[in-house]
Amino acid sequence: MPLPQLRVRFVLPFALVAGLTVSVIGCGGAESVQTYTAPKSEGGEAPGAVEAVAEYRLLGLMVPADKPVWFFKYNGPADQITKYEADFDKLAATVKQTGDAPPEFAPPAGWVRGPGRDGFVKVFATVVTADGKQEVSIAQSGGGIEQNLTRWVGMIGLQSGPDDVTKYTKTVDGTGTKVLRVDLRGPKNPVTNRGPMMGGGK
Repeated sequence: MPLPQLRVRFVLPFALVAGLTVSVIGCGGAESVQTYTAPKSEGGEAPGAVEAVAEYRLLGLMVPADKPVWFFKYNGPADQITKYEADFDKLAATVKQTGDAPPEFAPPAGWVRGPGRDGFVKVFATVVTADGKQEVSIAQSGGGIEQNLTRWVGMIGLQSGPDDVTKYTKTVDGTGTKVLRVDLRGPKNPVTNRGPMMGGGK
């Protein structure tokens, strides 16, 4: 009866090899599964969470940059403002301030310069975007950088702080004129929310 013993000898090693092969494949499959954790911002939230709240955007120019008396303001739904951000920057590059005269500027291609208007704030001039849905308003105001920036920050629903100028502004070149560019994002519509009033503020 030697044959059954021979079968056992060969069947067992084959079973062990087959089992070992399955184990190796199983381990390899487990190692191929990868996970990704979204990076957190400094406040502990994923970056997308902050953007989801920022429904509105305000781009502004304060002219001249050191002691502004003229203010360009372009605000509305964030996606619409972002759509024409590059054109807004082209407009900023053409701004020229000479003495006490109103600033000179050239609308980007497709944009149209419109008249000023009286109202809660007297607007010197407007520039309408190429699609006719948004406008940049240009007005004169007292209050300098801090008071006007504080007002704009409140209009868009943000909390003003001592580092607002550093956080929200940067100096850019106009045409022979330094201009302070403002960029704000927040949950409130600055068109309908006037924010806190202060002496001479726009």
